Amino acid sequence: MKAIIFVDSNQSGSSWEGIKAAKKLGYFVHLLTDRVSFLKNSEGFSEIDQIHAVDLEEKENIQEAIINIQCVHHVVCIISFIDSYIQMAAEFSNRFCGTNISTESIKRMENKSLTRTYLKDKEYSPSYFIVQKNESMKHCILRLKGKYPLVVKLPRSTGSKDVFFIKTEYELRNRMKYLRERYPEEDILIEEYLEGPQFIVEAIVYDGNVQIAAVVKQEITRKERFIVTGYSLSSELDREVYHTLIETSLEIIKDLDIKNGNCHLELRLTDERWKLIEANPRISGGVINRLIEEAYGFNYAQQIINVYSGNQPLLIREDEMCVYAHYMTVGSLGTLLKVTGMTEAMSEKGVAEVYIKPRNGQTLTPPLSMGHRYGYVLAKGTTEKEAQEIALRAANYIQFHLDPI
Repeated sequence: MKAIIFVDSNQSGSSWEGIKAAKKLGYFVHLLTDRVSFLKNSEGFSEIDQIHAVDLEEKENIQEAIINIQCVHHVVCIISFIDSYIQMAAEFSNRFCGTNISTESIKRMENKSLTRTYLKDKEYSPSYFIVQKNESMKHCILRLKGKYPLVVKLPRSTGSKDVFFIKTEYELRNRMKYLRERYPEEDILIEEYLEGPQFIVEAIVYDGNVQIAAVVKQEITRKERFIVTGYSLSSELDREVYHTLIETSLEIIKDLDIKNGNCHLELRLTDERWKLIEANPRISGGVINRLIEEAYGFNYAQQIINVYSGNQPLLIREDEMCVYAHYMTVGSLGTLLKVTGMTEAMSEKGVAEVYIKPRNGQTLTPPLSMGHRYGYVLAKGTTEKEAQEIALRAANYIQFHLDPI
């Protein structure tokens, strides 16, 4: 029987969508993980045929598990939708399954400093500075004098974790000190801050041919961190804006030398030019696969699986709806007692899905990363505005009842 090996997964979001997609395609699904939540309930996940307890920090253990699985099943590919393991899984897949995933391109995208350095002379690249781990704070401050506002981040940051908006020298000193104390062996990436609307471009590449799966507008809430609270997929984007966005995206994908694989680019339109905010070697997290499925009728995660297993992807749009996803956060720290309003939210005409992530008893916190988004409402409409209004109206019913800490 043909099988796919997944290296780690969350229990929701895009990584879980990948596992469900493989199962729907008829593959025997193996999961290598060290997560207690999976291992304690290894029989409780119908989408996974076999869960293997593996120390994912040890490549030798992963390799041994792959070899043992190959003795039983024909493994067509090894894949991960989790940032830390994407490149490693692709390398194992090429080695053990004979696939041809662009691992060097993945490597460039996994580390944001490598991305910036590799694309440094391109018109779409913003100004940036890499602060070496041993560079003095004083020297760094002098280099950046008069260049505020800035964005400070770790090169391997994901989901807005350890990404800071900096307006003053005081804030720069404070955040640099925090990052150096917490990650003493890491360099720090500092970029110019760019104003303007931001979009995700989901792209898939097979044998050098690029297909754009979707263009998604992001609604970003900027407080302590940059948190995406809204995603909009519609056909209402200005044609010229759309054309230049796709043109720039194709240029970036070519420059990154992606021949087989997938990525999502985050670009911001500033001064009528597109600037690359990030390039990531995976589908966007959270609701994105569901967003595309509701808008266009195809399962994007399935097409990613097709590319990794050596099959041509088919991004055939069966429909073209305006879809909006609104994410919910909390404003204070507390223990979750209950969530109310879900039935009322689902009863709103146009709501396709209401998803609540935390369980009663969990500690919830105001958002410091994308992981602190606690649910979403996904809605469809005939226009972008209508879809957004439905999602926001439905979300207003939902209340997270907290016991303050």
